[in-house]
Amino acid sequence: MHLRDLDVKAAAKGLARAAVTTVLLVAVTWRLDLAALARKASSLDARWMAAAFLVVFAAVVISAWKWGLILAWRRRPLPYRRLFRHYLVGLFFNNVLPTTVGGDAVRAWEASRDTGEVPEAVGSVITERLVAGAALGVTALLGLPFVGVTPRLLVLVLSFLAIDLALVAAFLVPRVAEGVATSVLPRRVSGVRATVSATVGVVRESVRAPRLFIRIVVLSVLFQLLVAAVNACLFQAMGVPVSLARCVVYTPMIFTVTMLPVSLSGLGVREAAYAYFFGQSGVAQADAIAASLLFFVIVGISSLPGAPLFALSRRRFLGAERASR
Repeated sequence: MHLRDLDVKAAAKGLARAAVTTVLLVAVTWRLDLAALARKASSLDARWMAAAFLVVFAAVVISAWKWGLILAWRRRPLPYRRLFRHYLVGLFFNNVLPTTVGGDAVRAWEASRDTGEVPEAVGSVITERLVAGAALGVTALLGLPFVGVTPRLLVLVLSFLAIDLALVAAFLVPRVAEGVATSVLPRRVSGVRATVSATVGVVRESVRAPRLFIRIVVLSVLFQLLVAAVNACLFQAMGVPVSLARCVVYTPMIFTVTMLPVSLSGLGVREAAYAYFFGQSGVAQADAIAASLLFFVIVGISSLPGAPLFALSRRRFLGAERASR
């Protein structure tokens, strides 16, 4: 397949996601009172909003730390400030730019320039994402004892736990593993069979290390608890009584659904999932969608430092490249 064919295919996917995003957003907001949503946004409790920003920051701190544990175990350690910087850059690409280049791919490529090893850098990012995916269902299960468990809710949580574990297990299938690695590898090396195989090998060796795996699972669950706490803060800011325990149960399932690559930055999919899951505990559709949009805005604002960091990195890289010629 030629480079031009890949560009056309990427553009087509981008347009399709934009169309799906528009349709979903219209569908979930069609009957909402947008003026009421605007009034609700203008009366948010500033203290709870500040708390939401602080919890997002704590979640990024945890994520960068657990990613660094994988690189350190692979004997490719990076200073924490570099890990944190790369994570912010990846977050910016994931949440602000409607780009076909995922934040994970950008984060992996930035780290590969530091480590000098493309398979190791990319493999560490995929490992962190895989284990985080498994932690989604585990976190929802941990929240169950603190809410009124109904048979329907139990089946729902167990179903999503099975889905999350199945997605991780799918990586054991060679074709699936190579496809995941290829999607994260930079285009100019993704066609090199040896690089793809080496990346898959890094991931499999990492998840088979018991001590490392347990530590990453624990930190991933902690990360998911913090994400749930962001939602709890947002509902409190709006004056909607939703407990942290409810957020712990529903948030991981929401973000399992949001992983479906059908819209830009999960817009539309996430709003529909918020409305459905939080509706299970009596939250009005308008309040659930407002919380979803607030979550998107807060994470987007929190990721904005990734833009100048990325630009500065590009400038230094290009300068060093010219100097070496």
